[in-house]
Amino acid sequence: MIKLFNILLESKEIMSAEEIGDYIERITPHESNIPNYFIKLIKQSNKNFVKKKLSVSQLLKKDRDLRDYVKSGEERYGDDAENEYEPSWEELDNPIVVFNGEVVDGYSRVSAHYINGEDTIYGYVSQ
Repeated sequence: MIKLFNILLESKEIMSAEEIGDYIERITPHESNIPNYFIKLIKQSNKNFVKKKLSVSQLLKKDRDLRDYVKSGEERYGDDAENEYEPSWEELDNPIVVFNGEVVDGYSRVSAHYINGEDTIYGYVSQ
């Protein structure tokens, strides 16, 4: 099911706020760092989200919390006893979500791209 959902997303260049909220809920592990009220806020925004190729360095420059997370080396997913979920590379390639200029979903994906020396990442950006 997730693989089919990813294929559908790859062809979708514009998503509604409702679709983005559903997207975040579908791709986020059960232990989400995104509060439900924030997903509700996104859905109620009635904004469109456009898929764009984004510069990893520009994202880090503009978003201090994201930069601090990436520089800390923290792993939200890992092999410790508390967190057994390990995302696949396919999951790490899902577009991030940028809402009102801030990365709201995709810190680990940005970090993985940064660590691997990749200059860009795809993201859905609110308009």
